[in-house]
Amino acid sequence: MTGEKVDFTEAANAAREAGDEKSKRERSMIDFPYVSLEGAVEVARAIYSRCGFSSCDQDELAAEMGQTLSGAFRMKTGAAKTFALVEKDGRSAFRLSDIGRRIVAPETERSARVEAFLSVPLYNQIFEKFRGHNLPPMKALEREMEALGVPAKQTDRARQAFERSAQYAGFSDSGKDRLVRPRMEQTIPSEPAPVAERSTSAPPQERRSGGGDDGNGNEPPSIDPIIRGLISRLPPAGSHWPKEKRKLWLQILENSFDLVYEDSSPSPKTTDDDLLE
Repeated sequence: MTGEKVDFTEAANAAREAGDEKSKRERSMIDFPYVSLEGAVEVARAIYSRCGFSSCDQDELAAEMGQTLSGAFRMKTGAAKTFALVEKDGRSAFRLSDIGRRIVAPETERSARVEAFLSVPLYNQIFEKFRGHNLPPMKALEREMEALGVPAKQTDRARQAFERSAQYAGFSDSGKDRLVRPRMEQTIPSEPAPVAERSTSAPPQERRSGGGDDGNGNEPPSIDPIIRGLISRLPPAGSHWPKEKRKLWLQILENSFDLVYEDSSPSPKTTDDDLLE
């Protein structure tokens, strides 16, 4: 013994802080599902089958899915929320979101799958980081996920759900080693009846100079349901909206523009061989 005093209280506090820090590292710093997109769509379809577009209590939903209120059930409903297919309605009920409504409709299901996949913060960041490049090998991809905030012990499950979801959404159609936005046909939805009734019942002078047109008597262009769905998800003015959520919304909007609109640039197409000459 050297006569040096040991402060056991300080040592205990240091050990506790180290344990708290380890616990923080084990918690996810980015939102991701443990269930694939296909499993989340199962939840959306069950809500639609049982309750349509109305609120569906969780015990009714579990019965429709042939499950109990177990951890597996909550994992699936949690995944459906992460994919932005459902929204909580009160303490124990769910209802379909705009994306959820479109994913249960055959004519809009494919585009809704794309939007649902990119609604997951982890998947969106991986897509943006490796856009135009091959995905890294399995273990390297797991390290990328860990760097983005996935707990180290959960990277294997997160990767497997990611790969299955990418395949289900069509992002792996060009090969499992890359993420490519699937090409799809655009369908023009029929306008709802209330819109037509409002346009025909408006006074003539209103239809000529106002009434929702461009001021010259021309009807405004129809908005694609993907863009309309994103706009409907904007929070009310003046409400709290974290900066990270705003950036994600803008990224998804930009990706949706790539999906909905084509580049009309008249310049000739350039191939990789042209760039190498």
